[in-house]
Amino acid sequence: MRAKHFITESALSELEQYLPNHIKHGHHAVDDLMKKIAQRHSITSDALHDLFKRKHKKSPHDLLKDRLEEDDGPDDQTKEFIQWSLKTLHIQQPHPEITLSKDAEKAQQGHHTGVNIPAQNKIWIYIGNRNQVDVFRTIFHELVHARQYQLGMIKSGDSYPGSPIEVLADAMAGKYIKIYGKEHPEIYQ
Repeated sequence: MRAKHFITESALSELEQYLPNHIKHGHHAVDDLMKKIAQRHSITSDALHDLFKRKHKKSPHDLLKDRLEEDDGPDDQTKEFIQWSLKTLHIQQPHPEITLSKDAEKAQQGHHTGVNIPAQNKIWIYIGNRNQVDVFRTIFHELVHARQYQLGMIKSGDSYPGSPIEVLADAMAGKYIKIYGKEHPEIYQ
């Protein structure tokens, strides 16, 4: 029993290690990878699939779908808005890496539609089933946090609902989305 557990854990670890390199090549590449790993570890590809799903709460194919949607990147209007926001807020280089995601599970688990991760210089924005103006407001809100961090305004424990840094980010996002929206009324669709 113990050897079987080791074999399946090793297969799962190998899949987790190599999956990101195959994700952009589509479902067939992921299927081929799973078959090769399963064969090497003397288990079925279905068993490997089930192990992955049990651990990650989604299948490798679901992960593929999420990554492909995220890898499409922002459309031109979103890119323009991000550049306008960076300039408006005087965000210093290197600019935060912004990921636009349709991962509803992550949004629900974190109880947020956006998060700034200053230690990694990253921002995550949930874009699924949301109006563009709302997505833009969230992008600006999180970029305000990035600027607050650059200015040393954020200390550990400062971010909670209703905190001064949250109130400032909300106010600025509300104000500046209206300014941007006057020049770009198409965002209100």
